[in-house]
Amino acid sequence: MSLNAQKTRGFSPNVLRRIKLRTRLFVTFLIISLVPVITIGIFSYHAYTQSMNEKVKQAALQSIELLNNNMSTQLGIYSDYMGSISVSDTVQNGVASVNNGHPLTGDIVNGIGEMIVTIPFQSTHLKNIRVVSNDRTVIYDLGYDDITPQRFNELLDNIEAASPQDSLQYIHTYRANDKIVIGRKIYDIHHISTPLGYIMLYIDESQLSRYIFTDVSFGEGSNFLLIDAAGNVVSSQNAELLGEDLADDPIFQQITAHRQAGENNFLCELNGVDTLTIFKYNTTYNVYLAATIPQACITNGTRTINMMLIALAAVLVVVSVFLTLLVYRSVMHPIDNMVAACNAKSDAEIGLKINDPSPDELGFLARTIDNMVNEIGLLAQRWSDDQRKMRELELQTLQYQINPHFLFNALNTIRYMSIMQHADAITKGIDALAAVLKYSVGHEEELSRLSEEIAHVRGYLEIQNMRFGQRIHMEEDFEPGVTALCMLRFALQPIVENAVIHAFGENMRAGRECLIRLYGYTEDNVLHLFVEDNGEGVPPQTLETLNSGRRKKDKMTGIGFSHVKELIEITFGEGYTLEIISHPGIGTVVHYVLPVITSIEEEDHEKSADRGR
Repeated sequence: MSLNAQKTRGFSPNVLRRIKLRTRLFVTFLIISLVPVITIGIFSYHAYTQSMNEKVKQAALQSIELLNNNMSTQLGIYSDYMGSISVSDTVQNGVASVNNGHPLTGDIVNGIGEMIVTIPFQSTHLKNIRVVSNDRTVIYDLGYDDITPQRFNELLDNIEAASPQDSLQYIHTYRANDKIVIGRKIYDIHHISTPLGYIMLYIDESQLSRYIFTDVSFGEGSNFLLIDAAGNVVSSQNAELLGEDLADDPIFQQITAHRQAGENNFLCELNGVDTLTIFKYNTTYNVYLAATIPQACITNGTRTINMMLIALAAVLVVVSVFLTLLVYRSVMHPIDNMVAACNAKSDAEIGLKINDPSPDELGFLARTIDNMVNEIGLLAQRWSDDQRKMRELELQTLQYQINPHFLFNALNTIRYMSIMQHADAITKGIDALAAVLKYSVGHEEELSRLSEEIAHVRGYLEIQNMRFGQRIHMEEDFEPGVTALCMLRFALQPIVENAVIHAFGENMRAGRECLIRLYGYTEDNVLHLFVEDNGEGVPPQTLETLNSGRRKKDKMTGIGFSHVKELIEITFGEGYTLEIISHPGIGTVVHYVLPVITSIEEEDHEKSADRGR
């Protein structure tokens, strides 16, 4: 029974094996890293939100305490002011005189007015002061009062009901026409239990509200209110609520109910919005200070921190993903290398090694594959060496296509015969031809100086001029030092020969002058040589064939443009070549792109090193 057959009896991983290994690993690592991060993030978010809600509630309670202190301070100032007026002799005598049935005179009114002026009181909140007798006759009125008689009597009733007989400090608040009325009874200073009348201060609600609620807000939609014991809104940040009777309102009912239960806050729905209500009852003045804060404002207060938590969670997610990818790559990278090594096809790919020194199982597999690749590389190297040797033989065949030794013997015989016949022109031509042949086959080196190649071209053109009557001219224009550089032997003359034979064609026989221009320069360690003629040019189709590298053997020379191009590319490698630029009817330029080689020994050394590698 096979091992796989045994495993199938238990849990079979065949379903998972249908999924690529990289997908399985990535998903597994991702789940392991992200689930804890996301869980902790959600828990932290809710825990912090709850904590911030509690802190906002505590901050609101502290604000209510601050507002209560502000209100108590300001109302205390008003109470002290009214107390100072109430106990003055002028007010005591004037009110008592009216209560005793004496008529209200201008002296009484003016006396009270002069006395009030003498009492220091700095307040822009004050709108009016009223001094009233027991029979509710207005003895003194500082300014115009738009309170109706009915409201005036209601106010006095409230003051009467709220002020105990044994207190001089208790006040009652009442709102009318955007003014807060604060009143108290006036008692006889000689008989403290005997009431003489009433004193009332009319306060600008907007000024008092600005003082009490100054710079206090919990965001858009929040509001602070001052509500008396009867449920009337005495002051509010929201002016639309001034004077509202909240006695039957569910909010005020909940405030009173929670106060009785000893609580100071509750959640409710206000105008369709979830709202946190926090309140403080002032026993001194029998009023409520309340704050209504939409739940959204509390959420906004935690938004920044929550965004930071979310950003932190995002960073942790990124770190988790990064670590996941790191572990994932530590597994998949060597596996990918092994797969690539097993799928290697080209020589370059076969020669690459994994080089994984890791002591784990993947490292062992990698080293095993490297040994296999090494064996394959040795076989590939042997094949490459055989191909290189075949190429060298081909190059030698390209450079040395003829064995000219017998030609030297024949030329020497003809030369002696021309000398005996006194044919100097023939002798000169034979000498030139012999020099050309000697240069072509007299050396085994692949390279020669550019100056030697140029001299070889001159010898060739001298022979041609004997044929065409000195109608071939050559010009040279080389950058200093260029002619001392090395190039492939016998790579210049075939191109010049093509120019003479093909570029001029029938025009040579028609008497046309032939101009061959040789020039060159070096740039970025590259030698650029040019052979330019003023011939007929190369037809576009032929030009495309030659530049593409497709072999086109010259019928006359045997070593044409294609052979020289191939020779350059094989010898020097990628980046070095030969190209033609031609314009029919104007001329042709052949461009050599060669490496800069300063000496033949340098090139031989490089080739020896390549063979060693």
